[in-house]
Amino acid sequence: MGARAGDPSGEGTGGDAATGSTDTGHLGRRQRSRRRTLAGLKAAALEEVREVGAPALALRSVARRAGMSPAGLYRYVESRDGLLTLLIADGYDDVADHLDVALGRPAAQAADAPPTVPLIAGQDAGPATRMTAVALAYRAWAVDHPHEFGLIFGDPVPGYVAPPQGPTTTAMSRVGLALATPVIEAFEAGRLTIPPAMAATDLQAAVRPMEALAPDLPSELYLLLLTMWGRLHGQVSLEVFGHHAWLFPDGCEPLYRADVAALVTELGLAVAVDQPGR
Repeated sequence: MGARAGDPSGEGTGGDAATGSTDTGHLGRRQRSRRRTLAGLKAAALEEVREVGAPALALRSVARRAGMSPAGLYRYVESRDGLLTLLIADGYDDVADHLDVALGRPAAQAADAPPTVPLIAGQDAGPATRMTAVALAYRAWAVDHPHEFGLIFGDPVPGYVAPPQGPTTTAMSRVGLALATPVIEAFEAGRLTIPPAMAATDLQAAVRPMEALAPDLPSELYLLLLTMWGRLHGQVSLEVFGHHAWLFPDGCEPLYRADVAALVTELGLAVAVDQPGR
């Protein structure tokens, strides 16, 4: 099926029906043009979210901000919910890229420059340093992207339902796995202390779906990962949403670093980590 006349989406085959030849160069240009347009559209939508909030996001307003007609916008997204799904998935993917870089891995998403993180701890680093690196990267991204953080972790957008097993789920799983990686590594190396409370049998069935994130781990480790994320995420949320500003008007990095260091010690990974960062 060929692209519509005048359609800049580049969704046609680019082939010649009579000769069977394929204009791959032309198709490549159209695909690049479509990607640029979609990137501009998402940037306009994010600006709209920053100014009016996600619940008030309107496609007509986004189209006007992006310099296109509402009809043109529908060539890229089918609805407000479709646009929100793109933004939320992009947010999770951006977090995951920062966490991956902190772990010494390449970012999965194409970008002009790799993400900047406070500390990089590659595979040769110890579990304490790797856990510290990924925790600091999580906070740094949130502080630098408060609106995106609010979009993916704040109040649910009224009427929005993420597609089951869709791009938001895939991107969110990348974040969870990156945060979990240092702890799983420490467990597999026999260097992790799991608190006895994590063996609570009445909680173990509830966390079995986490097997999709990392299979074949004991239930108490899934519980530990969940409570660890809740602890770090809680500190970050309190900072991003301004609840600690009365105590830390210049930011909560010292408090956060102290909590990360305490967590590392509690998990039996007590190796001093004193690296410059944000």
